[in-house]
Amino acid sequence: MSPPLLSIITVTKNCAASLKATLESVKAIKNADIEYIIIDGSSTDGTVELIKNSGELVDKFISEPDSGIYNAMNKGLDLAVGKYILFINGDDELLPEGFPIVWPLLIEGNASVISATTRVLDDGKSTPDLIAKPWQLLFFNTMPHPSTFVLTALLRRYRFREDLRIASDYDLFLRLLLDGNRFIRVNAITALHHRGGTSANSALSLDEMDRIRLDRLGNIRYRFLNMSWAMYRMTKSFLHLPQR
Repeated sequence: MSPPLLSIITVTKNCAASLKATLESVKAIKNADIEYIIIDGSSTDGTVELIKNSGELVDKFISEPDSGIYNAMNKGLDLAVGKYILFINGDDELLPEGFPIVWPLLIEGNASVISATTRVLDDGKSTPDLIAKPWQLLFFNTMPHPSTFVLTALLRRYRFREDLRIASDYDLFLRLLLDGNRFIRVNAITALHHRGGTSANSALSLDEMDRIRLDRLGNIRYRFLNMSWAMYRMTKSFLHLPQR
């Protein structure tokens, strides 16, 4: 039996209230070419029972203590056997309508990173969609993680930094870009993200992204790009053009 094309990984910790919608969304697209992995951080709110009662949907499941979300994500990628990996949080959902557009690109396997669009809800209200802008990774995180598919072999090589609390996915995508890996953007919406949780801590996120950029770019490139972005924003403001 050939390995699956896609491994979907969900990291959970006490998210029973929202996980049911996540599981139902995975069930809507699940087939023989998709494996579903859940890594749980010893939940105590009924999350584990919900997962165990999901029938044959979940192919691999562990529940044990971890040192943080990125430690759990690294555990998940170690278990994955699919050609590509997609991470979907336990409070987010997949949108099946976009998968027929992404699927042929996964089969071709010519790109390191395939990024679709993530729809966003903030307190139940729609906000602008998250659309990948790989070149802007030099300045901040512009990759919608819930709708971004990455080659498993690359994820295993790069892995997530576990010393970061909130921005290790940004570190990963920036490293992939700087090392010349091929990114492609797909005009399809494949995920729904609910704002909130740790990722909503904007001060911590900005602080970690600043550290990452200095680490990965070096002092000279870091300062040059900061100055370039400031000049770009000033020019847009002066010309009264919309900011991006």
